[in-house]
Amino acid sequence: MEGARVRNTHGSRPVTPARSAARRTAVVLFALLLPPVAAALSIRALWPASPKAAAPTVSAHAEASPKEDLTPEIRGRILDADGNPVRSAAVRLVSPGPPYKVYRDATSDGAGSFSFAHLGPERVRVVADHDPEGFVSSAELQATTGRSEEVTLVLSPTSGVRGAVIDGEDHPVAGATLSVEGIPWRVPSATSDEGGTFRMIVVPDQAASLLAVARGYKAARVALGHRDERAELVVRVQLAAASPVKGDVQGTDGEPIAAQIVACAGQSAEERTTSVEDGSFELPPSTLGCEAVAELAGYAPSEPVVITDGRRLQLRLKTGGAIEGVVVDDHGSGVPSFKLGIEAYVSTRAGNVDRGPRSFEDVRGAFRWDKLAPGRYVLTASVPGKPPARSATIAVQGGDATRGVRIVIAQGGAVSGRVFDDHGAPVSGAEVGFDVVSSIVPGNAGAKTDGSGRYRLDGAPSGPFTLRAQKDGFRTRLVSALRVASGSTLAQDVTLTPAGEGANLELGGIGVGLMPTPEGIVMVAVGADDPAGRAGLEDGDRILGIDGESSEGMSFADVMQRLRGEPKTSVGVSVERPSSGQVLDVVIERGVIVR
Repeated sequence: MEGARVRNTHGSRPVTPARSAARRTAVVLFALLLPPVAAALSIRALWPASPKAAAPTVSAHAEASPKEDLTPEIRGRILDADGNPVRSAAVRLVSPGPPYKVYRDATSDGAGSFSFAHLGPERVRVVADHDPEGFVSSAELQATTGRSEEVTLVLSPTSGVRGAVIDGEDHPVAGATLSVEGIPWRVPSATSDEGGTFRMIVVPDQAASLLAVARGYKAARVALGHRDERAELVVRVQLAAASPVKGDVQGTDGEPIAAQIVACAGQSAEERTTSVEDGSFELPPSTLGCEAVAELAGYAPSEPVVITDGRRLQLRLKTGGAIEGVVVDDHGSGVPSFKLGIEAYVSTRAGNVDRGPRSFEDVRGAFRWDKLAPGRYVLTASVPGKPPARSATIAVQGGDATRGVRIVIAQGGAVSGRVFDDHGAPVSGAEVGFDVVSSIVPGNAGAKTDGSGRYRLDGAPSGPFTLRAQKDGFRTRLVSALRVASGSTLAQDVTLTPAGEGANLELGGIGVGLMPTPEGIVMVAVGADDPAGRAGLEDGDRILGIDGESSEGMSFADVMQRLRGEPKTSVGVSVERPSSGQVLDVVIERGVIVR
């Protein structure tokens, strides 16, 4: 794709399921050819020389000391079965036997190296794992004052576990998550495929049991017991169907309340339901293991609660926040009458928000907006004859008011000019206005051309903004990327083209539609032959940034105005493709878009 740079947010090198399976199979087959040794291990005692010759060990977060550091250190390297260094292996310093305790953890660098310095005088083991290379555990090591130990550990796919996950009728269960228990550190889990089968290469000998969790089923455990040093354990995990999940929603005072319940938000198993008047609700078993949240306009969402089999959910809404401030003119005087709307709202857990607009009357221009869900807000204020004005980003906390917000409504600029047809003749009676100046407050400026095609519009925003000109029998023309200073006048003529069959709109842009979603603004109706389509963008791509600026906090109107522009000008767009997690950075030359 010309002009595009691709970043993968899940790692530097995408690994397909087929490639991953092939790699794991290769490692297992190679391991069968090795001598029956769980891991290659070399230990070398490094006794420091005389105090004059010894170099002090210096922590990365402490200043060097002129005195010799005699605290013990364990360092070494992690290698794969071929003797290559393993980068990003999880390395842990643990107690030598059960009950296991993790003292320190680290990650191997590009050379496979790791170190644990400033240790206490105790016996320990070093354990490491990396998928798919496997797991390794050192012999017991003694951390002794003035002495360091150096170890070389070779990962090996020993003591793996494979098997199948089935339901009560012996049908395979796909998508079950298998993880090990009995050790205080995490190792890579596995997921059953369409046939219910799974394979775990990294299963430490210290692991006591295997836990299987799947949506709609009760969790099941299988004891691992004693395993031969290099034998792969085969297990069969049977899951029993779970019952529907019941729960209750309460208001801030503990009263039952009807609210929306969202479970597994953003996942394939997402479910939404509404509690009845007594606050009760029911969710399907497929939501087990997810988090559930209650939402209701005027309240902050409840704390998320994990859905557990056999446990009744209790969700309690929290008190909403508030915004207090003033709306003033560019001389600092309060605006006595205005409308206020929520231009943008960003939250990690979107609640129900009434975006307005709302009308306010106060001689000082004061306002208070109550019952807001926690998050970051941008407000837009508007009065007739002047461009809408926005606040800075406002952080709102549940149960508290954010005060001191000040929104200044400026005089605005003006736009004047003439409207012609494609032969240069003036067009009278054409309607001219500003297109999408706000996502929430409608534009109220408008004018009609006179007999000579002239018009004048006051209350222009500073920009970028779009001028809309239309008349029956002609295509509606949008002229974008306009800017004008407050108190100044911009001269802008517009040429209208006669309408053709199925073509009623003409503008400069990249050829995409936009749709707001809880995750952000996504592209829809991407024309394959339009600039965005030719650059490789697709329906569903989520906009992350425009011309190097993050889109977080941008309103729908902001994004639209930034993507529009005169043909043959360029715009940089960064998007995320949800299907793959890839981030695409493209530079697109705008073209003439006719719809």
